Amino acid sequence: MQGGDMVELKEKDIFVAHFRDVDKTVQTVNEHLLGTAKLARKFSQKINMGDWGELVGLLHDLGKATDLFNYYIKSNIGLIKPSDKNYYKSEHKVDHISAGAQYIFNSSLQDETVKAILSLLILSHHGGLIDCITPAGDNNFYYRVNKDTLATGLNEAVLKCKDEVIFKADNIINSDLMTPFYDHINKLKQYKNKSIKYFNLGLLIRFLLSCLIDADRQDTADFENPHQLKGRQHGEYLDWNYLSSLLDDHLGNFHIKSNVDNVRQEISSKCLEFAKNKRGIFQLTVPTGGGKTLSSLRFALKHASNNKMERIIYVVPFTTIIDQNADTVRKILEKDLEVGTVVLEHHSNLTPEEDTERTKLLSENWDAPIVFTTMVQLLEALFNGGTRSVRRMHQLANSVIIFDEIQSLDVKMVHMFNSAIEFLVNICNSSIVLCTATQPLLNNIEPKEYSLTIKENQKIISNAGEIHRVLKRVEVKDLTKTGGWLDCDIVDLAVGELNKNQNVLVIVNTKKSAVRLMANIDTEKYESYHLSTDMCPKHRMDKLTEMITRLERPKKASQKPIICVSTALIEAGINIDFDVVIRFTAGLDSIVQAAGRCNRNGLMDKNGTLYIVNPADEDLTMLKDIKKGAEETERVLREYKNNPEYYDNDILSPKALESYFKYYFYSRKNEMSYFTTIKNYGVKDSLYSLLSTNEKSKNAVWAKNKDERIILPFSFKSAGDYFNVIDGSTQGVIVPYGDEGKELINKLCEVSSFKEIFQLLKASQQFSVNLFTYQLRYLIDMELIDEVQKGLGIYYLKNLANYDLLYGLVKEPRINDGIIIW
Repeated sequence: MQGGDMVELKEKDIFVAHFRDVDKTVQTVNEHLLGTAKLARKFSQKINMGDWGELVGLLHDLGKATDLFNYYIKSNIGLIKPSDKNYYKSEHKVDHISAGAQYIFNSSLQDETVKAILSLLILSHHGGLIDCITPAGDNNFYYRVNKDTLATGLNEAVLKCKDEVIFKADNIINSDLMTPFYDHINKLKQYKNKSIKYFNLGLLIRFLLSCLIDADRQDTADFENPHQLKGRQHGEYLDWNYLSSLLDDHLGNFHIKSNVDNVRQEISSKCLEFAKNKRGIFQLTVPTGGGKTLSSLRFALKHASNNKMERIIYVVPFTTIIDQNADTVRKILEKDLEVGTVVLEHHSNLTPEEDTERTKLLSENWDAPIVFTTMVQLLEALFNGGTRSVRRMHQLANSVIIFDEIQSLDVKMVHMFNSAIEFLVNICNSSIVLCTATQPLLNNIEPKEYSLTIKENQKIISNAGEIHRVLKRVEVKDLTKTGGWLDCDIVDLAVGELNKNQNVLVIVNTKKSAVRLMANIDTEKYESYHLSTDMCPKHRMDKLTEMITRLERPKKASQKPIICVSTALIEAGINIDFDVVIRFTAGLDSIVQAAGRCNRNGLMDKNGTLYIVNPADEDLTMLKDIKKGAEETERVLREYKNNPEYYDNDILSPKALESYFKYYFYSRKNEMSYFTTIKNYGVKDSLYSLLSTNEKSKNAVWAKNKDERIILPFSFKSAGDYFNVIDGSTQGVIVPYGDEGKELINKLCEVSSFKEIFQLLKASQQFSVNLFTYQLRYLIDMELIDEVQKGLGIYYLKNLANYDLLYGLVKEPRINDGIIIW
C-alpha cells in the first residue's frame, strides 16, 4: 500500500514502516504489511500457494510494530530529535525480522517442516536465504528462531497488530494451509533419489522467498516513488494472439531466394503446429542458419496463448548476441510502443540509451511479456545468493522459457540445471524449449536419475537428420595430423584460399593464438580483421558491422579478399557468412557452430569449405572444457575415418554429435554437481549437496551435538556465495577507444558526484575490457593503468598506444621485426 496522508508523526500509536521525505508522508507498519501480503499472495498463487505468500507478507516486518523500532526509525529520519527522551540512534539496526518468524514457528501449525519453511522465508527476506546449517556444523536456523523474545519484541508486536494483521494471519494459519504444500511434495515422490527431492524442496523455498522479496520491494518502492506505478505493467500485457499475428504478418513478407529459405519456412511451420501441445520440456534442434530465433518465438507465442501463460523468456549464452536477437523481435512486435512494453532486455551490457528509468524498473522483476536475458542472469535467479537476483525467480512460473544455444551450459552445472528445469515444469507449470543446432544429451547423463525426461514426441523437429542433410552447405575436411599444425602452415592454408578470392574466417581457442596468426598475415594485401575479448564491446561491434557490410557486397576482382581471425565469440548467433572457415580443434559442437558461419545462406555455387586443424602451439592447460572437448572430438574423427557410413558420411551429422556428447559427458560425469571448496570452513563439497541433503554439514552439526535437531538441512548462503556462472574473478578496465572512450575517461577523472560517476560507469561498459586479477596487477605494476580517482577502484588505460585498433588492449609487449612494441 502506498501509505496515508501527512500525519502527526509523534503520536504514540503511529508505527512507521517507511517515510517519504519529499512530502513528509508515513507508510505505517499495518499499511506495509497488508500491501506486501496482497502482492505476495498474487505472486505465490501462480503455484497455488497464495495463502503462504499472504501469511509471510503479513508477518515479514512484524517487529517494526514495537516502540524500540519506532524510536529507531524516527530518530534516523530526524523526526525525533537528539534532545528528546525517546531518541534512539545506533549503528546496530533493530531486529525487526525475527518476531514474525517466531510467531509462525511457535504457532499451532502441526507440521514442523511447514513452520520452519515459513519462518525461514521471513528470516531471509533482507539478506537472502540463510544457511539453515553451516558447513562448519552450526545450526543457524534453530538459533535464530529461538532468540530471546524480549530482544525480538515478539509479544509487544503481536499486541500492537492483533486487530488486523494478526487476525488475518491466524485465520490463514487455521485454514487449509497444508494441502497445496503436500500437493507439491507428492509430485516430488516421483524421484527415488533423496538428494533430488530435497533439491526441489529447496527450490520451492527459494520460489516463495522470491514472491515475498518482490512484494516487499515493490510495495516499498511504490510508496517511496509513487510515480513509478505508472511505469509498471503489473502483468497486464498485449494479447498473445495479437503479437502472434504481427509475427505471422512479418514472416509472410519473406521472399524465398534459396533452398535454405524453403527449409526455414518448413521449420517455422512445424514450430507453429507443435505449439498446440500441453506444457512440458521440448527440444528444438535446428541446423545453424535455420532461422531458429523467429521459429522458436512463433512456437512460444502460440503455445503461450493456447496454455494461458504469462510471459516468454528468451535466454542466450552471451551478451554478444542478445542485442541482435532482441532488436529483431522488437522491430516486429514493438512498433510505435515505448521500449520495454513488449520486449525487455535484461543483461549487463545495455547502453545508457537502452537502460532507461522505465526499463530498469521493469528489469527488477522482469515485468514484460517477452524478456531477453542471459544464462548468467537466469541461473543467478535460481541459485545466486542475496536478494536482487532471487527476486525475479517467481516470474519463471507459468512461462515459456527458451534456452538458445543450450550446448553452452557449463558441465559443472548440469545436475543443478536439470533439476531446476524439472522443477519449473512440474511445480511452476512452465514450458521449456532447449534450442540449438547441437543438442547436448541432457536426457542421457550419468547417473541416469539426473537426466531430463525427453521422449521422441517432445522433439519439435522430428526429422532433424533429414533437415540437416537438406541444409548441408559445407564440406568438412579433417586436416588434423600427428604433431599438429605450425602457425606458419595455418597461415599458408588461409592465404592459399585468399588467393583464390575466397573470404576466410579462422577461429582459434585462445587470444594468444589469434595474435600470433594475425602477426603473420599481410594486412596490406588482405582486408584483415581480428576479434577477441581484448577488444571492448563497442570496438568489436564496430568491426563486426563493418565486416558484415563488406562481406555482403558483390565480389569484384579488384577487391581485396577478407580474412578474420577470431576467438570462439563469433560462433554463437552472429549472422555472418564466409566462403571458407578454418577451425582449431575443439568440441564438435563448436565445430558445428563454426560451420554455421560458412556459406550460411546457401548462396554459393558450391558448398563452402570447413577445415579442421590441430595447432601444435596452442596451450589449453587453463581451458579444461575446450581441452576435453577437443580430445573427444579427435576420438569421433578417428571413428569417422574408420567407418564414415556409421556417421551417415558426415562428420557433423546428428549421429556424430550424439557420439561426441556421449563421450564428453561420460568423461566428466563426476564434475556435474558443481564441486568447490568452502574456504571459510575448509570443506570440500558440491553445491548440489549443500542445496539438498547436505550430509557433510549435518554430520558436522552432529559431531558437536549428536542430539541436535535439524529441521531444514540446507546451506543456502554458502552455496549462493560460491555460485559463479563464469569462472574466475575479473575486473573491467576502461580503454580510450574512439573519441567517446577518451571523453568517458576524462569525465570520470574529473566528476565528484557519485550519481554522475554511476551514470558514466554504465556508459563505460561498452568501452571496458575485463581482466583477471593477475593481469590487472601486472598492468598496475607496469604503470600502464591507473584509477580514475584514488580509492574508487575503477581503472582506465593511461596510454592510447596500449590500445591497438587491430588487437585491442595490449597486455604484454609483442616483438615485431625485432622491435619490442607495447
